[in-house]
This record gives sequence, C-alpha cells and structure tokens, in this order.
Amino acid sequence: MAPATQAVQTFGKKKTATAVAHAKEGRGLIHINGSPISLLKPEILRFKVYEPVLVAGEEAFSAIDIRLRVKGGGHTSQVYAIRQAIAKAVVAYYAKYFDAASALELKKKLVAYDRTLLIADPRRMEPKKFGGHGARARRQKSCVELILFMRTSVDCVPLQLPVNDAVWSLSSLHCHVLLPPPYAMPWQTCSSYDGHMCAGAINVPCISTHRSLRQTRVVRSMR
Repeated sequence: MAPATQAVQTFGKKKTATAVAHAKEGRGLIHINGSPISLLKPEILRFKVYEPVLVAGEEAFSAIDIRLRVKGGGHTSQVYAIRQAIAKAVVAYYAKYFDAASALELKKKLVAYDRTLLIADPRRMEPKKFGGHGARARRQKSCVELILFMRTSVDCVPLQLPVNDAVWSLSSLHCHVLLPPPYAMPWQTCSSYDGHMCAGAINVPCISTHRSLRQTRVVRSMR
C-alpha cells in the first residue's frame, strides 16, 4: 500500500475573488490555473504574488509544490487572493508536517510584513445611494440661503429664505434685516418660508418692529 501524500489545502479571499491552494511535498513549483507563477498576468502585479516567497524565503518553499485555482473578482482581487492562499498554505504545511516553532516563525515574518497575507480583508465597496453621484456624495444646490431665527412667544422658529446677495424686507413678519457689506443689496420681499438646517453663522445688525431677530446665518443649501 502506497504511503499517503503529505498535503494541505488552504484558501485566500479578496472581495469576490477566491483562490484555493493545494500544497504537497515537492520541489518548489507554484502553478496558478495550470500556468507557472512567472507567467501571471498582469505583469505589474506579479511581484505582489511573489511577496510570500520573498518574505518567507525561497528555502521555505523548496520542499513543497503549490497548485492554485482562482476565480471571481477582477485582476487585482485575484492577485491578493492568490498571495494570501500561498502564505496560508506554507504556514499550514509547516505546522502539520514539520514543527510548530517553524510555522510560528513563518507566521510572524508574514504578519510583520503585511497582515493581509494571512488575515482576510473584510472591506467592501459601499453601495451608491439615490440623491447623489456616489455612496456619500450628495447633489448640492448652488444658491445661498439666509436662515433667520425668529423669537416667538413659544420658541425660536427657524425660517429659510433663499436669497441672491440680499437684504430682505419681511413684510409678513413686520421686520427688516440689514446685511452689512459685502452682503447689502436692494430690498426684496419674501412671503414663503421653509425650515432647514444651517451652519456657519454671521453677525448682522437688524431692525425689528414686532419680533426680535435672534440670529442670522448664511448657509449653502444641501438639497
């Protein structure tokens, strides 16, 4: 009866790419999808696959052959999945068929260089949402808005008044707001209001006949 082959199987992942490595006793050959590692494409990322070999040392791979299958993801994701599978394969082989001290030494070398050689990267692209061009970016309105906080008998009521460089006459509220240069402009009238969040306060002199103006702020709308 033939003796059982000494072999271990590991895997590496990066986003949606998965690489499975089968390491067995051999003479230091590494094949990826049936081709030698030296023919890996794209060439600019070939040294990323060589990293486990260069960090652990060629002598660590001289006694084993590694055969890999990779699928899913893009070119870059597959390269990162392959390098992780190779690194995990050599550590697992040494831990199983040599001694734990050698495996621990290899593991420390690899983690010190780059922990993603042995530990999967859980990051994923955040999905795009409606209302903007990306995951976090929102469409921005170009107009500048004037936010007036009016004191009433109950509380301060925020009022949003879109302006084009403005001094406003608020006839419905019986009050006037005078903006100093460079904001001072001809009087205009506005009778519709909409509550809105604001940021970036400026201090302005103001005159009120019925209600006292608490604070005036100029903001850029985020709608």
